[in-house]
Amino acid sequence: MNQKQNTYHFTKKLFGAFLLVPLLIGGCGGGKDGSQGSGSQAIPVKLQTLETATLIDSSRYVGTLEARGRVNLAPRINGRIQKIFVSQGDLVRRGQPIVELEPTQEKEDVNAATQAVNIQKAAVAEAEAQLKTAEADRARAAAEVERARADLQDIIAEVKLAEINIERSKFLVAGGAQPKQDLDDKTRDLNTQLAQRDARKESLNASIKSLEAADRRVDQALANLDSQKAAVKQAEAELGSISQPLAFNTINAPITGYVGNFSNKKVGDFVNIGEQVTTLTDNQIFYLNIGIPTEYRNQLKLGLPVKIIKKDGSEGITGQVTFISPVVNQSIQAIQTQVTFQNDGSLRDREYVQVKVIWQENPGLLVPTRAVSTLGGQRFVFVATSGESKEAELVVKQQPITVGPIQGQEFQVISGIKEGDRIAVTRILDLKDGTPITEESVTSEKIIEQ
Repeated sequence: MNQKQNTYHFTKKLFGAFLLVPLLIGGCGGGKDGSQGSGSQAIPVKLQTLETATLIDSSRYVGTLEARGRVNLAPRINGRIQKIFVSQGDLVRRGQPIVELEPTQEKEDVNAATQAVNIQKAAVAEAEAQLKTAEADRARAAAEVERARADLQDIIAEVKLAEINIERSKFLVAGGAQPKQDLDDKTRDLNTQLAQRDARKESLNASIKSLEAADRRVDQALANLDSQKAAVKQAEAELGSISQPLAFNTINAPITGYVGNFSNKKVGDFVNIGEQVTTLTDNQIFYLNIGIPTEYRNQLKLGLPVKIIKKDGSEGITGQVTFISPVVNQSIQAIQTQVTFQNDGSLRDREYVQVKVIWQENPGLLVPTRAVSTLGGQRFVFVATSGESKEAELVVKQQPITVGPIQGQEFQVISGIKEGDRIAVTRILDLKDGTPITEESVTSEKIIEQ
């Protein structure tokens, strides 16, 4: 026999002894059979019929809520506050302007960088003009080379013709068909043409050298143009880099959320880079980190419902387990677990809350705590039963019960009573085993914890 059974039998004996005293007293002053007199007045009580309810197996934990998104808003440039677009507590959308600064130094830097870009662009225009001039010179030099080549080809053809004529004249002079003077004239013409050929070769060579020089000038002009274009790109990049801080003169909301206080900042105040101006909190989703003891490891799973318990003991919104750490915190032998709540407007960032993790829900019986009395560590309820006489149509029986955890304002029933039993829920202190009762009002309640 285990300890629980020993306790129960001991309590049962104690309960029997406790009942013996009033029975003996009743025997002295009552009827011949020792029972309570038929003239005893019935006590009016309210009865509740037990019906199947939902029994919840749960555990309670505490933790601090953390908003899904919380950022500190600070400027990325130095400057005076020129305008504040929102007020504390406003709901703003991502990208919405919050504060505008007056970036004096940044404007001066941008103006200087813009001027540098314009100077480099002017240098590019000049380099392009120089390239066009060099290309025109090269085109003229190329044309001159072509003309010199054509002239040289012409004189070479004339030289060949003159050489043929001389050979013919030599033959005719030798045969007496022509005078020697005619040969001398043709020889002189050939020498003249040979001289012209040499001159035109020199002219062609000079034209080729001019063309080569023009090519070098074009190459130099192209190189100069590329250099100036690179200088423009560098100046534009510097302008973009310098212009970027200027774009930071407006602090925009990086997330959707609620505006915090402005840390005593107002229009006209000077703020430095990184100095907090206000905060922005996304209150739509909240996370709660709790440590679940390792003995619940087999019951712990994603999607388990978790209810917030309000300060008055009532239940708040329901979240669910969305993350379970794969490792155990050895110092406390707990599993880090994250619960996610969809805010209904009642939750606040960094709020300390108590929650109830619901492990299981099963059908069972619940009895109001006000209907349960305790004697010697044993809990009882008074069950209404039929009386043995017309004068006492109903009496109560003091029934031992075993209860589980409290659920709301009710005990979970483990054993002792069953569905359909009617129990007294009022005037419990006036009742004892066998007391006649009348039903003040019959109530039938089915209390199910949502």
